[in-house]
Amino acid sequence: MAVADRGRFAVFGEPIVAVDLIDTIALPGSPRAADLLSDDDSAAAWWRLESARVPPGDPPDIYALRRLRAALRAAIEALIDAGPVPEETIADLNFFMQSVPVSTRITRAGTGLRTETRWHQEYGGNTRLAFIATQAAEFLSDSAKASLLRRCANPASRGRWVARRRGTPGGRRRTRNRTPSRWPSIRRR
Repeated sequence: MAVADRGRFAVFGEPIVAVDLIDTIALPGSPRAADLLSDDDSAAAWWRLESARVPPGDPPDIYALRRLRAALRAAIEALIDAGPVPEETIADLNFFMQSVPVSTRITRAGTGLRTETRWHQEYGGNTRLAFIATQAAEFLSDSAKASLLRRCANPASRGRWVARRRGTPGGRRRTRNRTPSRWPSIRRR
């Protein structure tokens, strides 16, 4: 877990950046209605924590970031609840995915080959938002992966995560009664 310098700003290193993004705000009506992306400085801190997981590029406008977060939260909540994802949510995610064209190319890697993804930011849009939306769409459209989405049993918690295996009892993450200040650092999965 990484913690930003502004206090209680945790990033848990979920398999998709989208889950870390939706966990930056409490659910409406929660006793702790905190928004960890409330201003440009806190958004910049979040981007620093996620920088190794997203393509390089300029940070997006904070309002665009919040709009993507709202669409992702709506999609993830619908899937956790086994309900339909709203059409306007699908439209928003498609908007972000299409905002920056992408191409894949093959390059030499030693004696072998590898593929590279190129984001064509020269056509406008924000590479980071397009990447997060695309990564989320690929994950969420795979029913086996989407079935691993979980929510914290505490109704005041904003926590959502991807279970490491199916059948996690009650959909809860096992923490062995550790407090957040004593959780081990997240390792790359």
